[in-house]
Amino acid sequence: MNAIIWTKYGPPRGLIFQEVDRPAPKADEILIKVHATSVTAGDCEMRRLGLPLSLSLPMRVYAGFFKPRRINILGQEFSGEVAEIGEQVHNYHIGDPVFGTTGFKFGAYAEYICLPSEPGDAQGVNTSMPAGIPFAEAAVLPTAGMEALHYIRESNLQPGHRVLVIGGGGSIGTYAIQLAKNADAEVTGVDSAEKLDLMRALGADHLIDYAADDYLSSNERYDLIIDLVGRHSILCRLKLLKPGGRYFLAFAKIRHILLSGLTAITSGKKLLIQSSAQKKEDLVLLAELLETGKLKSVIDRQFHLAHAADAHIYAETGKKKGNISIIVVPESGS
Repeated sequence: MNAIIWTKYGPPRGLIFQEVDRPAPKADEILIKVHATSVTAGDCEMRRLGLPLSLSLPMRVYAGFFKPRRINILGQEFSGEVAEIGEQVHNYHIGDPVFGTTGFKFGAYAEYICLPSEPGDAQGVNTSMPAGIPFAEAAVLPTAGMEALHYIRESNLQPGHRVLVIGGGGSIGTYAIQLAKNADAEVTGVDSAEKLDLMRALGADHLIDYAADDYLSSNERYDLIIDLVGRHSILCRLKLLKPGGRYFLAFAKIRHILLSGLTAITSGKKLLIQSSAQKKEDLVLLAELLETGKLKSVIDRQFHLAHAADAHIYAETGKKKGNISIIVVPESGS
């Protein structure tokens, strides 16, 4: 089978398209013929080991100290169909369309992948594909969708609450805007000028071009802030949060963890650094929302599997709107 082999830590050109042996499922596994996968922030961070020292060193020990060995195929999420089942599998049949995440195994940048039919902790999550949805649109939903759902759910969002989504034109942000609007919140999206129309189309009530608008100095206050950018000015952004409000920071460093504890003590505001638990029931809910049209996947560009390195290069330009999909098996008729 064809796959993208992760040959070294660093730039995308270390991702090489080549032929490898097709895996065989164990007794409790399903063999999935992958139709589509994606480029997530996690894939990029893993590829270059762009992680805090406290995480990058253990990851090197786990994956391979000088170059990837234990994990040699990236890809955190997928959509496809069951090609073979192990003898102990009873919840799937050959031909079933499925989608989900791969956990710490990664491995979705390939024509086939073996995964547990009922994954445990850190093994990802999978379920049946939403009916009538293209494989590419399903493949980009699990990781970003479950993160966005986690932020909305944990904030106890109520109708009329004011929500600020910083980085609203990206993968998690596009889902967060839609889920917040589904909860009847008043949503403000922040991103570059090129992404304002997209956020408006997804339902954002107010739009901010971060390069042109000094929103950090405004008198606006929000019940919930979802910060998908991080970097600088966290303290300034915290001033935009109402007392008792919640600020979710997606990409945090050690200093932000320390700031989180200090903020809770000194201001009563909650700076939260959390990730979703990736539960099957959450993926099923997202699939239902996608199937009924209450949620949609935004795909900026699609790349063939052989051009996964180019997909990673584009992902790191910061220009992408929504998601990037990698097509393994083209949709019929396309």
